[in-house]
Amino acid sequence: MIFLAIGLALLALVLSLFSLKDRLQSPLLARIAHSELIMRFTVIAAALIFVGALLVIDRVFS
Repeated sequence: MIFLAIGLALLALVLSLFSLKDRLQSPLLARIAHSELIMRFTVIAAALIFVGALLVIDRVFS
């Protein structure tokens, strides 16, 4: 369950960064949002959500 929560929180942070970039129209935020580090955080968040969902499903069926 903790993996799912951390993954969702990380994904929410990345999505809020993109939302903030669009609202403020800041070139600095645009560079940060489209950086490789943020893309890696998104992949890590997706992996954590996937693992967390598998663990929740395993707990339900066992």
